[in-house]
Amino acid sequence: MIFNTKGNLQYMMKRTLLILLFLSLSMPMFAHGDLSMRIAEKTVAISEDPNNSVLYFERGLLYQQHMEYDSALEDYHKSQSLGNTTKELYYQIAEVHFLTAAHTEALQSIAAYLELNSRDLSAKKLQAQILFQLQSYKKSLEGYSYVIHHMKDIRPEDVLEYCNIILAENNKNYKGALEAIQYGLDQLGPHTISLQLKKLDYLKESGQTERVLEQYNYFILEYNRNEFWYYKKARYLAEINRPHEAFISLKLATVAIEQLDTKFKNMSPVIQLKEQIKSLESSINNQKS
Repeated sequence: MIFNTKGNLQYMMKRTLLILLFLSLSMPMFAHGDLSMRIAEKTVAISEDPNNSVLYFERGLLYQQHMEYDSALEDYHKSQSLGNTTKELYYQIAEVHFLTAAHTEALQSIAAYLELNSRDLSAKKLQAQILFQLQSYKKSLEGYSYVIHHMKDIRPEDVLEYCNIILAENNKNYKGALEAIQYGLDQLGPHTISLQLKKLDYLKESGQTERVLEQYNYFILEYNRNEFWYYKKARYLAEINRPHEAFISLKLATVAIEQLDTKFKNMSPVIQLKEQIKSLESSINNQKS
């Protein structure tokens, strides 16, 4: 019994020393604390069982989290050479290649994954993203369209990425991009600010003047602090040569500022806005004269 205790103690001391040695040789890894220790522990486990494909895969995941992509890829390939043929391995290899801009290799790996799990939306999304980077916009759009319309937990950034692909495939297809924005608003709620802002951009870029003004009105009505939106609307009206309406919007911006509490009036963004209002008013008056 005493011997076993000594043996266990010696084993633990040896293991601890190996971990400390590994960490001392990898000083930059200390930036991630617990993750660094987990990598060190996995390295010791591999030294004790060097033909274990699972251990290499698990350390590869840790390296990937640590953004040591070359080391992650090396471990993934080692795991593969030791007989790991799981679909998860193909996915991680594809992801690392994507993160390191090795897009051709990434496409091959994600295709291998999809052969094993053709309905995985995360994989289909990654494939569409890879195709986008390879400038295969039509295929990318087809793939991402499927994902966006089958995804349960859609996020604003997913919708915006989808819009980027739509316009990459056809830079005049603002109709399609605006339909995608509306789909996102229907799914996420009408007051998703990032989508409403992008909607404003697309309406401007496609020259839909009256809808742009409606969009400005949406922001004016939706937000209590609307003085900035009145100014932005006025600036747009001036740009499209509607000075009378621009002047009215500037006056409404001034009224909105006057209704603010003193502490807000004295803030630098509001002070700067008042100067911008004066400058635009002066510009409009000069155009009239």
